[in-house]
Amino acid sequence: MGTGPPAFTEVDNPASFADSLFVRKILTAAILGILLINVMRCIIRSNQWRSEEQLFRSALSVCPLNAKVHYNVGKNLADKGNQTAAIKYYREAVRLNPKYVHAMNNLGNILKERNELREAEELLSLAVQIQPDFAAAWMNLGIVQNSLRRFEEAEQSYWTAIKHRKIYPDCYYNLGRLYADLNRHIDALNAWRNATVLKPEHSLAWNNMIILLDNTGNLAQAEAVGKEALELIPNDHSLMFSLANVLGKSQKYKESEALFLKAIKANPNAASYHGNLAVLYHRWGNLDLAKKHYEVSLKLDPTAPGTRENYNLLKRKLEQLQKKSNV
Repeated sequence: MGTGPPAFTEVDNPASFADSLFVRKILTAAILGILLINVMRCIIRSNQWRSEEQLFRSALSVCPLNAKVHYNVGKNLADKGNQTAAIKYYREAVRLNPKYVHAMNNLGNILKERNELREAEELLSLAVQIQPDFAAAWMNLGIVQNSLRRFEEAEQSYWTAIKHRKIYPDCYYNLGRLYADLNRHIDALNAWRNATVLKPEHSLAWNNMIILLDNTGNLAQAEAVGKEALELIPNDHSLMFSLANVLGKSQKYKESEALFLKAIKANPNAASYHGNLAVLYHRWGNLDLAKKHYEVSLKLDPTAPGTRENYNLLKRKLEQLQKKSNV
């Protein structure tokens, strides 16, 4: 049996082969270009994720009409202490979303701190109208009303906040401050005590109780509260200072001195700490130590109230003693 003709083999056309290589190069270059663009985008995005501010600001270019994005930028700026810039973004968030109660609350807080009380009150009042159970806005509204000396309204706002948030130690603290302003001392002490029950480490509430009891002559009770507070917050130098003042008035000089020195060790640049320790030494008769701490206090704060006068009294006394010793 004979064999057939040999199989026909098609040979590539040289021109077609060259075209194919060219297309492959173009495709390869395109793929590499796309990969490079994506890598660059990833690098840029990674840099944006390195800080909240960069991340939030990058979102502005993508979603410039999103109120939440403006709120986030404003909050980040406010947290860093840049209130002026934060106001701009909070205002824009409220403009874009007129019912954005959290932006109203934060903007109202900043305006309150800048003593722009009327606008702060308008914003906070609007926030609680839109969301009547917004406890934080009610408390902040109470603070503003208190500053405007509308005490009855402030008290009502505080209690409304507490109604909507049962565990609200900061609101009890502010309520106590309102009662103290009104000389309702028992109510103030009860409010601050509630704050410390809900939050045992609430240093400001403890401190205000000690100071109020001290100022009203209830030294034994002030001492008891101060010691109770320091058992719970043993490293709080402001509590040490307040209790040291009480002990000094009770002529418990050694205990008072120990607490003053401990407070100064924790916060050595507090002029009042040195000044009050100097008063203690002055009363106690340790005049050289009194002189030393008066001078430290005046160096830290030349305008410290009462310190200059006390220091001058001490210098006159030291001069008199020096004259007597020379006779």
